[in-house]
Amino acid sequence: MLGLSITVTMDDGEEFVAEPTMGTLLRLERHYDLPSAINTLHDMKLEHLAWLAWECRRHSGVTVQEYKKWSLGLLGMEFNADDPLAEPA
Repeated sequence: MLGLSITVTMDDGEEFVAEPTMGTLLRLERHYDLPSAINTLHDMKLEHLAWLAWECRRHSGVTVQEYKKWSLGLLGMEFNADDPLAEPA
């Protein structure tokens, strides 16, 4: 577990929690050509955060619209992150 989650609210009332994995973070880096998703998590653009939530949802096996259409239905996102580089307690 990376200690990351994105609570997403859609305009149709759907709410879900996306929990990025190392694999979805790697896809984010490749898709947006980011040097390091881990290092930019706290200063991430909304576009990157939305894409990450969408990719997590898609990766979980839920059928979702293509990203552009899906993102038009976003009402809100709340990003929660522990320090992913911190040593376990």
